Amino acid sequence: MVRARASAAERFGLKAAPAIAAFALAGAFFTAAHAASVVPAPGVSAHKIVVASLLDLSGPLAGEGAAIKNGLLMAFDEINKKGGINGRKIELRVEDTGYDPLKAKAAAEKLVDEGVFAVMCSNGTPPVSASMPVFLNSGVLHLFPFTAADKIYVPSQPLEFTLDQPVKAQIREGLDILLAGRGDLKVGVLARDDTFGNEAISGAEAALAARGAHIGETALFPPGTREFTAALKKLRRAGTELVVIGAVAQDAIDAIKQAHFSGWYPVFLCPQACYQPEVATLGGHTLSGLYAVAATPIPYPGDTDLRDWVRNYEAHFATAASPQALRAYLDARLFAEALARSGTHPTQRYFARVLENMPPWRDPVYGGLPIDFTAKDHLGLHQSYLAQIRSGRWQLINR
Repeated sequence: MVRARASAAERFGLKAAPAIAAFALAGAFFTAAHAASVVPAPGVSAHKIVVASLLDLSGPLAGEGAAIKNGLLMAFDEINKKGGINGRKIELRVEDTGYDPLKAKAAAEKLVDEGVFAVMCSNGTPPVSASMPVFLNSGVLHLFPFTAADKIYVPSQPLEFTLDQPVKAQIREGLDILLAGRGDLKVGVLARDDTFGNEAISGAEAALAARGAHIGETALFPPGTREFTAALKKLRRAGTELVVIGAVAQDAIDAIKQAHFSGWYPVFLCPQACYQPEVATLGGHTLSGLYAVAATPIPYPGDTDLRDWVRNYEAHFATAASPQALRAYLDARLFAEALARSGTHPTQRYFARVLENMPPWRDPVYGGLPIDFTAKDHLGLHQSYLAQIRSGRWQLINR
């Protein structure tokens, strides 16, 4: 989805634009009192602004961490080549957490001592949970972490902004879209017996309650199992037509294969945890038709709207583009937009007020779901895409 392509190119330096015209207008967005501040905020100097990201680059989420790093670098490199924002280049500092909360906390303390304006797009719930208080207690912005844990944004904190909907909201939104399109179906839930699974159950309950319905059957399984026969039989005996899967990708793959092996072919709906290119390719014909909730398009090379971006990304990093890389890239562009509106003397608190008061934001070149923060709500994303595996790849069916 493309909007105002030429002006966006000028704004973010994506094409051969002679100037970043929108950034030159940033003075209209800050007050005289704000501009009069002469003490630079942490991470801000005359010619650069320091942004950090705590990423797992050596643990179980290393692939995701590397993609996030690449997406941030690509966006900031494009912006810096056009002069940066309000005369400052953006410097990205990355720390490897190895998915270790203690290592993440130590890295956060180090970055605070060095001076950073914001930390953004950090990944992994345990390291994010451990490091976030260090940043917030030191007056550092904590932006757009890659985790769907609602404890990251509840209760809302002045310098914390997030985009990932919790699992409950994902399932509620996805199930609502799916039932609106396919009509009322008898819904059952196959869920891990843990917090993740309970969130999925709550989401299904909320979606069905709004339609005057309820869950027909729930089947729980212990995390780590690869055997779903008994749980699937329970759902099948109840006449389940649509199975909400409250689990991670591997659980979903195993469960669907076992259901089909037994001759049962209900509709399956997964949270974002299943929305990965590998699930579509490695699952083969068995997973064709699987639905999942999504927040960012998967950047396939043939996608008309993303073809140029994919080509540039793969040329720059010599690796396949991923939705995590695209999401980080778009997050960096949102950060740049808010920073431009924060004027020539940005502070963390003024940047936060800018985010809270910006109109709903969609990337002017690449579109996407509207992002809207308010003073009372620092979860910026309240809508989802519904994706389905068709012909070996994920396709957004409500884009």
